[in-house]
Amino acid sequence: MKELNKHLSSLAAVLGLFLLLAFSACKKDKQNLIADNRNVTDTRKNSTVRIVNLAGYNQLQINGDTLTNYVVRDPQGATAGQYPGTKYFPDNGRLGTTWSIPQSFLTNGTASVMVEHREYQSNSNDPLALTVQEDSQQAFDYYLLPTTAYAQVTNLPKLIKIPRSIAAATDQSHFKVRILNLAGKVNDDPRMGNLVSPLTLTWADGTPVSSQTSNITPGNYSAYIDLPYCTAQFKVLTDQGVQVPGNGKLTSGDVVLEPVASTIYHTSLTYSPIKTYAPGGVYTIVVTPKQYKVPTPGTSTDETTTAYQNSFFIISDVAEPVNLAYARLQAVNAMPNLNGIKVTVNGQVLGGPIAYTGYTDYSVFFIGKYTIQATDGSGAVLASTTLSLDANTNFTLWVFPDANGKPVISALANDLSGTLVGNATDDATYTRNSDAFSFSMRFLNLCQDFPYLTLTTDNAQNFNSVFGFNTAAVTNLRPGIFPIEFPYIRANYDAKPYQIMAFRSSPSVVPGSWATDIPVLTGQALIARPSLYANGNLPNHEPGFYSIALVGSTLPSAAAQAKAKMIIVKHSK
Repeated sequence: MKELNKHLSSLAAVLGLFLLLAFSACKKDKQNLIADNRNVTDTRKNSTVRIVNLAGYNQLQINGDTLTNYVVRDPQGATAGQYPGTKYFPDNGRLGTTWSIPQSFLTNGTASVMVEHREYQSNSNDPLALTVQEDSQQAFDYYLLPTTAYAQVTNLPKLIKIPRSIAAATDQSHFKVRILNLAGKVNDDPRMGNLVSPLTLTWADGTPVSSQTSNITPGNYSAYIDLPYCTAQFKVLTDQGVQVPGNGKLTSGDVVLEPVASTIYHTSLTYSPIKTYAPGGVYTIVVTPKQYKVPTPGTSTDETTTAYQNSFFIISDVAEPVNLAYARLQAVNAMPNLNGIKVTVNGQVLGGPIAYTGYTDYSVFFIGKYTIQATDGSGAVLASTTLSLDANTNFTLWVFPDANGKPVISALANDLSGTLVGNATDDATYTRNSDAFSFSMRFLNLCQDFPYLTLTTDNAQNFNSVFGFNTAAVTNLRPGIFPIEFPYIRANYDAKPYQIMAFRSSPSVVPGSWATDIPVLTGQALIARPSLYANGNLPNHEPGFYSIALVGSTLPSAAAQAKAKMIIVKHSK
């Protein structure tokens, strides 16, 4: 009996161990059951052949195989804009602006492609058939261009084959950019200005970026040039200095174009998006006609119709890299009566000698910890600090006097994304409002004679800001203490003329008394180069990311050049 019990005990132990292992295995399998939410889940290798669709086609077939959904919706119906995804177009099942052809569709490097334009109650699909060919030595784009099927556009082919670079810049902190001039003559609205011209790529103030990207004639493209990564508002100018509008949207919706000047309706501004061009990125800025809303002829109530005008598109020639390695720094001299200071970063001079109220261009640095020093003309150290740089960050080093008048350095992070996080939604995520045409300003008090500074617009009124703003960003600012929680005022693009006024306030009295000794700024003080506006009509302000700082001294004994005033530092190029 004892022997039987012994065997039974052993059997029970073995069974228990088996069950434990079985449950453990089940538990392990259960842990591995995770949802895969990627749009593309199969292994797919792209060829070096790409479709760049600037003609508005929305359906595509390859080798007779339909890859898009061919679904048409009533734009006024309940399902407007809701299109089922497909394997190759998982977002909405429609052809977008760029699409790389998978290698599996190529036979001996060749594929037959057909694109169409399917719309509600339209009998004209305007199919376009083309044969694409991969080249083992060179990547190519097939640009599909707007033609008379969509607008009265002349001097343009339906498609053009353009080589593109897929190699990053030699300096890994740089990006590559070129301009491609495919401007077409538009005849569907006699009011539209003629933008068919040699074209030049410029910075936001109209300064040419390079001689290599200047005066590019219609039908041609420039060489790629290398530039340090940055946040920039590129512009494209004709040989007469007229700005070509860019492709994009305003916070209020679609751009409504003033036909003759190609400016935004009711303003003197030309739409040009502000963008961060990533290190390792490769970009083509292409100009070709695009459909815009324009005022209906003779309207007095802002009704609109549509017409085509040349516009520039920013095309990423490679998948835009994520910046994991680099940050940017600039320096500002806010020390009254102290010209020619130098700011060094681990001994490397940032820019050059900085005059009072001047600031340097940005320099790019690898991530890591740095020692920052400010020195005078003789090399004597005036102030020092340390700073840890993370990837894709942007800092301005402000050199200003402390309460004892001694120089200090404060590193202030700038947000150049144009994105504002809003309130939580029903699923506990946050809304994200993004604006590529941003007029963002933050305010700083660097004047020790001003215990509390409050900023307002005309007649002590609050600023108007897209998406609202944090009143702490402009109220009772103390010397050297920077607001960091929602610190930006984001002015409306179509803002009426406005002023920026300084007030002496206190915690109990806001805005306080107007500081008549501080010169008032206007929105037009943000305009870097008035001569950019070829028609002579200045806008009320200019897009960009700005810091506006009160510097200097209010003491009667202060020298004229050291008297307190507001200075403007622009952080986008």
